[in-house]
Amino acid sequence: MENNSLDVNVELNMEVSQAGELTHTRISELGKLTRVGNSTYLRFNEKLENNDRAKIMVKVADNGEIHLKRVAEATNLASLLYFTDQEHNSGHLQTEYGIMPLQTFTRNSQVEILDRPLSGKINIDYDLIYDNNIVGNYKFRLIFKA
Repeated sequence: MENNSLDVNVELNMEVSQAGELTHTRISELGKLTRVGNSTYLRFNEKLENNDRAKIMVKVADNGEIHLKRVAEATNLASLLYFTDQEHNSGHLQTEYGIMPLQTFTRNSQVEILDRPLSGKINIDYDLIYDNNIVGNYKFRLIFKA
């Protein structure tokens, strides 16, 4: 699978509105884009405190569904979320205490991937839901280019 991987520059901007507070996260990293069948995978790291890293994988399936996996081994946290435009999806957060079921409601999602030059953007606006309560509103803006 790594044989057909290409290096890409990844810019991720995330805006989170949670408990009345607004936070912004910006990630600028070198990543890898891999195509397997009709799916596209984008892998990159997020720098955390104490020189730790979280591994992030974004999969765009051929049906338009987006999968977002984030693993931070140093903090024993791993999440797997799914996004389908205008739909609810089930996901989870794995902690050292067990698995916490989560849901997402994708208010809006857009994916654009160009071959020449290799570039793209993935935008997702979603609500994160736990126990039937919205715990946060998220704006995920990812841009990549070779």
